[in-house]
Amino acid sequence: MATKSKPASSLSSPNSTSRKTSWPFLTVLLTVLSPVLVATLVCQLDSFEPAHFPIHELTQPPLKALKKNDHMLQGSEPVGFKQLIGPEDIAYDSNSGVIYTSCADGWVKRVTINDSVADTIVENWVNTGGRPLGLALGHNNEVIVADAYKYYVTTRACYIYQGLLRISGEGEVELLADEAEGVKFNLTDAVDIAEDGTIYFTDASYKYSLHEFLWDILEGKPYGRAMSYDPVTKETKVLAQ
Repeated sequence: MATKSKPASSLSSPNSTSRKTSWPFLTVLLTVLSPVLVATLVCQLDSFEPAHFPIHELTQPPLKALKKNDHMLQGSEPVGFKQLIGPEDIAYDSNSGVIYTSCADGWVKRVTINDSVADTIVENWVNTGGRPLGLALGHNNEVIVADAYKYYVTTRACYIYQGLLRISGEGEVELLADEAEGVKFNLTDAVDIAEDGTIYFTDASYKYSLHEFLWDILEGKPYGRAMSYDPVTKETKVLAQ
């Protein structure tokens, strides 16, 4: 009597069984090791050196602050709703009654508040092409801007730099400074002007840019600088680091 043979597809071999069990293991292994390998490569490309964790800070009594202030916005009205994107800082011109504000879309806008909020005028004044942060009103009808990054595009290349800018009353943009002591600014942040015309400003990080703020937080080292700019001598000094 002839014996009916089983289909070849139902036959299993030791090699096929080992392949079925090895592939899931390799997948899990690669999933676990890939982030480690990427992190190792990043650390090799950049000098990422995390600061030591300040254990002594944990022994300090925690600060207590009000979680909510019900009177903070009492009697206030929103101005420029949906017209001002991510306003960072303001500079008020008491002579003209105009408020200058720096927005996330690159615009330094002028806001004129009339008798009612509904009559407020929001004007796109100057677009720096970057991310203007700190603002200060100068002594000669100009606005000083701390720009985190700035783009200049030509037909051949795209030049990127950031720094301390001056916008004249006519809207002309001038770069005042983009480095100090041979080190370029990477996150020009806050600015103010003294009575003698000296401009004081900060570079929040000379190593990391605005979009790399998370790395700056993780590294936890003091890469920020406080500086001054003399508009007469054009000299930039590092005051503190």
